[in-house]
Amino acid sequence: MRTAYLLGVPLAWAVLLLFHPNPDPGDVYGSLHHEVDRWLAVHLGTLVFIGLLGAAVFVLLGGCTGMAARVSRVGAGVFVLFYGAGEAILGVAVGVLVRHGDQAGAQVLWDDFVTDDLVVTVGAIGWVVAVLAAAVALRQAGGPLAASILVASSAIVVLHGPPVGPLGLVLFAAGVAIGSPRPPGPRSPTSPAEPPWPGRPSAASPGC
Repeated sequence: MRTAYLLGVPLAWAVLLLFHPNPDPGDVYGSLHHEVDRWLAVHLGTLVFIGLLGAAVFVLLGGCTGMAARVSRVGAGVFVLFYGAGEAILGVAVGVLVRHGDQAGAQVLWDDFVTDDLVVTVGAIGWVVAVLAAAVALRQAGGPLAASILVASSAIVVLHGPPVGPLGLVLFAAGVAIGSPRPPGPRSPTSPAEPPWPGRPSAASPGC
């Protein structure tokens, strides 16, 4: 179930983002009004997936207590809060204005510094910090280098329109597929700790 969640969330969101329209920033209404329903559907789904992906970071690092893991969790929380808020405004609110023919309002909201730059940028930084710190934590725990590289590369998810956003989500899923640590199981007080990766020593696990 854990692996299915960690793979299913990014891959499902990647499929949804393949349908993401790419509007003209200088003419949001003109470039969106013929496909506003698809725009709204994608962004309503995206609001759900932002939360699910943030939770996936927590699931991925379950049992990890090192500094990198803690930083990653904070970054994931910032991502969910601010990136979700930005998408609610630039995605859903702009879409509603376009749907009701408010050309000026949609453009003003799209161009506003707080909604267009500040909120989304803070959320994007949160995601970048989350995946870079998660990559460090996984490597510290003895995970494969390739997994850490793939997870770190998923920072490009913040450019969520196709093809970059879907590619970033596939990279995250690929990193999980080869590098998700095994959650700790029950053990007796006298038994040695089981390494999070079968066949890898637990001594090299300061991050988990």
